[in-house]
Amino acid sequence: MNGLTLFFLRSGSNKWLLQRFAAVIVLSYIVFLICVLIIRPEMDYSDWVNLNKAIPMRFFSFLTVLSLSVHAWIGMWCVFTDYITVRLIGPKADFIRKGCILLLTLTAAFYVLWVFKILWSI
Repeated sequence: MNGLTLFFLRSGSNKWLLQRFAAVIVLSYIVFLICVLIIRPEMDYSDWVNLNKAIPMRFFSFLTVLSLSVHAWIGMWCVFTDYITVRLIGPKADFIRKGCILLLTLTAAFYVLWVFKILWSI
């Protein structure tokens, strides 16, 4: 198995810590955008485009989307593993849970790659 897979198979403490770290990044991005809008309330479209063309802003935006995806993935993984169980669903629960996690992983990866394409094509 690769390192990323092993990381996500570790204890719940690692997932909890990663989710909190991702939340801090998303919060930082939101605070940054609010500050920009407070400092520059007269921003027009060209100012907004220029802000988003800057490499640090592209990096920060991508990091935020990546963090949001990781945060959502961990949260949904917790929901799936807590509520899609053999005791609650029946003998097909393991198959259903693995399918849900696979669909979640593919969806998150699709959105991250889509945002990457958008951010770096500006």
